[in-house]
Amino acid sequence: MSRESALRRWMVRGLIGLPLLLIAAAIGIWASVRASLPQLDGDAAIPGLSAPLSLGRDERGTLVVEGRTRLDVARGLGFAHAQERFFEMDLTRRSAAGELAALFGEKALERDRARRMHRLRARLTDRFEQLPSEDQLLLLAYTEGVNAGLHALPARPWQYLLLRARPQDWTPVDSLLVIAEMYFMLQSGSYEVGFERAMLRERAGDAVFDWLHPRGGRWDAALDGSQMPPPPIPAPEQLDVRRKAEAPSTTPSLSEPASGPPARSGAASAALLRPTDDDDADGEDSAAPGPGGGGEPPVLGSNNWAVAGSRTTHGGAILANDMHLGLGVPSIWYRAQFQIGAGPAGLRAAGVTLPGLPALVVGTNGHVAWGFTNAYGQWYDWVEVPRDAKLVTRTETIEVQGRPAVTMEVRELDGAPIVAEDGPRRFALHWIAHEGAAFNLDADRMLGVKHVSEALAVAQRAGMPHQNFLAADSDGQIGWTIAGRLWAQPGLPQVYGRFVPPAAMRKDWLDPDRAPQVLSPARGQLWTANNRQLEGAAGELLGDGGFDLGARAQQIRDRLSEREKHDEASIGAIHADDEARFMKTWAARFLAAARGDAGASPTHKAFVQLLENWNGRADADSAAYRLVRQARLRMLDTLWTAWTLPALGDRQLDPKRRIRWRGQFEYSVARAVDERPMHLLPAAYASWDALLLAQLDDAAREIAPDGNLGAATWGVQNASHIQHPLAKAIPLLSRWLDMPSVPQGGDSNLPHVTGPAFGQSERLVVSPGREELGWLSMPGGQSGHPMSPFYGAGHQDWVEGKPTPLLAGPVIHRITAHRD
Repeated sequence: MSRESALRRWMVRGLIGLPLLLIAAAIGIWASVRASLPQLDGDAAIPGLSAPLSLGRDERGTLVVEGRTRLDVARGLGFAHAQERFFEMDLTRRSAAGELAALFGEKALERDRARRMHRLRARLTDRFEQLPSEDQLLLLAYTEGVNAGLHALPARPWQYLLLRARPQDWTPVDSLLVIAEMYFMLQSGSYEVGFERAMLRERAGDAVFDWLHPRGGRWDAALDGSQMPPPPIPAPEQLDVRRKAEAPSTTPSLSEPASGPPARSGAASAALLRPTDDDDADGEDSAAPGPGGGGEPPVLGSNNWAVAGSRTTHGGAILANDMHLGLGVPSIWYRAQFQIGAGPAGLRAAGVTLPGLPALVVGTNGHVAWGFTNAYGQWYDWVEVPRDAKLVTRTETIEVQGRPAVTMEVRELDGAPIVAEDGPRRFALHWIAHEGAAFNLDADRMLGVKHVSEALAVAQRAGMPHQNFLAADSDGQIGWTIAGRLWAQPGLPQVYGRFVPPAAMRKDWLDPDRAPQVLSPARGQLWTANNRQLEGAAGELLGDGGFDLGARAQQIRDRLSEREKHDEASIGAIHADDEARFMKTWAARFLAAARGDAGASPTHKAFVQLLENWNGRADADSAAYRLVRQARLRMLDTLWTAWTLPALGDRQLDPKRRIRWRGQFEYSVARAVDERPMHLLPAAYASWDALLLAQLDDAAREIAPDGNLGAATWGVQNASHIQHPLAKAIPLLSRWLDMPSVPQGGDSNLPHVTGPAFGQSERLVVSPGREELGWLSMPGGQSGHPMSPFYGAGHQDWVEGKPTPLLAGPVIHRITAHRD
């Protein structure tokens, strides 16, 4: 036999065998992934049960937990959470504790260092021992269920197979870390803004600072009806951008701490191998829209609104809630329905839970319904550390996959870690989340309340990130308060935009009975949308941690006022309200400028035609909306850069170091454009109309480089991009794991909040006692397993805006759990 013949035979065998090997490998991977599918039917063992427990699921995967006691239901919820979502729960606890590098290696080390500055695992380990026994028992019961669910899987969750890692058992402290992760997600951006504000005030002075950071204006929609007066326009001797600017005498840039800057989180997915890309959260173009880069910083928040029974067709109060968060697969929330006990003494509650916690986060218990929006008070102090201050140094050890552990030192001033330095100056962050009293499970007592007044009292004592809490009850009453523990010392004006000495650190806790609240308002309606709620002493107590502009809140308020009587349909319709009332004001400004030059410029004549034919909505097929939106962003970027360069210098031209404008800067820009003070017009422009037209021209080139402006619709830019966390790290998996991309209407300054990977993480409409008429829809699906029948379940209804029923449908799968 010749050598050539043998070689040919081996080549043939190889060509045949290689596909067979690939097929065998694919079958092996498929079988391994399938082995970790959650159990849906049959029997299960859960330690500690006082009686048999039922875990049912309807066609959407809604979990229906039926148990004898609250602790039994917590065990059942933990079992289901672990089977469906353990990987996401693991990422959440690791993100808060700074332990991602143990799973992902060196690429997560800088993020872990930033989180370890806060030492939250150590703090919360101490806190667990201080909790009331009732809270400890609830966390222990939930933990028993989680670990029973994890160990009942025939194989470890499929994500760990890809990562070649093994999951670690859950602990009660891990559930407290889930609360901590929510603090990071909802408040870390606020304290970062606080640092920038304090630095800007030092460099620019009070008058210019107040101009750059106005506290309110025409879009205010506070619950008390207050409206903040505008700050004075800076005089030419205070700010003149047409005069040749002298370089600031000092333009220090704050160095990042050794551990990196404070990191922001992307909810349960923890953004896996990189921090959350907040720049994409509200759908901005990836290209910088103005000089120095920028774009509107996203506001992590929500909308909620309620009407009293006096304002409804059936006499029952109605509550609506949509919480705006980063969107992923699966959803951050987990649909659940509790049945605790039976007969007249039994309790049924329905809504959404957060995997990692035993509580119903938002929902209804048949007597009271409740919902949240993020409250942007000032929940932190930036403390300048004296040179002779007595510091405590603590050592943290970070485990890193594939390499030796890393140690880091954390220096603290009275419990506040030093996280930033500027030459010899040092700054400590005193954050309310560092305090043990900021963590408890009081919110779980919402299950037992029967009246709004009781619900407000529970919320005021809850250890959780601060929220605008709205509640409605079956008697037709509605109410608002701030959920979360409050400091007794005010946040305004003492600490707003300032570094404070150690003696000014706020430490005393407010008596919850003194917390601000609104109960049974005269007009029978309430609304919040991350905006300022109150003025006077109550407003000073809360402070200002970066409130949203107020345009969303105002539009919701006005929609409620348009009808004397509401029902579930009219209340629910506000979720999808795409009218761009806010952006219409900018369209009018740009249209007036374009009309003035339409005779000389065919391009500007085309702009006039496009804007005159716009329907005034943020529709997916609208090019006019996208053009106005982009031109406005350029206006704010251009003026922010011009007005801050004299104080901050060239750092404002560096996209990585520049301080960005915030939502309320809109008030000063709109006033300058309307009143046209020449000393505030950048020197490159001959007139304010020239500035407006330049931004329109540049915006058109950015959104339509090929010149086809009509095809550059808002839906092209705002198409959904809802991903599984592993697909972010391994893009090849996107085809199988991500939700289909679709063009979207809506935006950030109107009720229907959308972005490519940001928006309404749930939509709830419910009248307590009339739950059969309630709605609850969510994106991303219920299960984290791609082979589960509930992977992506309900997502299409969310895309189409269908009112998915709040209550579970007929149970099609059931597990009966017994005590182990």
